[in-house]
Amino acid sequence: MKKSLFLIVFLIALGIFIFQPMSYSGRDGETLFLNKCGNCHSESGEAPIFGPVKYASSQWERFFKRKKHNRKKDISGEVTDEELAIIKEYLIDHAADSDRPIAAGLR
Repeated sequence: MKKSLFLIVFLIALGIFIFQPMSYSGRDGETLFLNKCGNCHSESGEAPIFGPVKYASSQWERFFKRKKHNRKKDISGEVTDEELAIIKEYLIDHAADSDRPIAAGLR
């Protein structure tokens, strides 16, 4: 009886873990940046190639605060507010003046 109760509880917990909505964190900021922003900001795109180290963290903060991207292209249909917040965090965390500067896609 105890073994079957444990198995049922385990399977329920596993099901909750597997079927919970996906959220992005950590390195997923880089994945989002490369997938969402890389569509335009790549060698074949029209926008210039760039990565987090292009600007200092304060410059990224101003960029998002002033919604500068919207001046050139409306990305609201391509990037959700949640994804944009994660991308912003990634860019700031890996900016030129951060303790972990990184060029997107490079290791």
